[in-house]
Amino acid sequence: MSYGNGDLLRENSVKQPSLFRLLAMLLMVFAGSARAELACDDFLAKLGNKPALIEFQGCEQSVDRQGQPFSARYQVSGANAAKAEHYLKQQFGLPALKRVCCVWESTAHFYRDKQTDIGYFIGMGSGETLVHDRKSWPAIDYFYISVDAYAEDP
Repeated sequence: MSYGNGDLLRENSVKQPSLFRLLAMLLMVFAGSARAELACDDFLAKLGNKPALIEFQGCEQSVDRQGQPFSARYQVSGANAAKAEHYLKQQFGLPALKRVCCVWESTAHFYRDKQTDIGYFIGMGSGETLVHDRKSWPAIDYFYISVDAYAEDP
């Protein structure tokens, strides 16, 4: 069967939009799967070497915050807070906790996992306390650690 030039052009123009649609669908699938990799998890355990003294309390997505991060919560006893602080500094570069007003807290620290390129904000602090020196941290019931994971930079 022979085609005239007009028939060949019509046949190719019919095929091209379907090829473009297929490429667009593949891009959407890949983009969706990249976002699907990030979900609530015990991020410190996933990133490696989390000591047992840091207790995972749960995770939820904070849909009311910019970037809708997945927020994992942890606690550590006051007796083990210095060890937890040391771990967070060694693994992620978290600054030392400081006494501010009536709590002990670190500044929020950003860490990017080199393997996944996922960004995390990590922070540690106590509740309100009258404890003014590090040596007395064991008198504080618990310190709290938060790890917010972002699929895209906030």
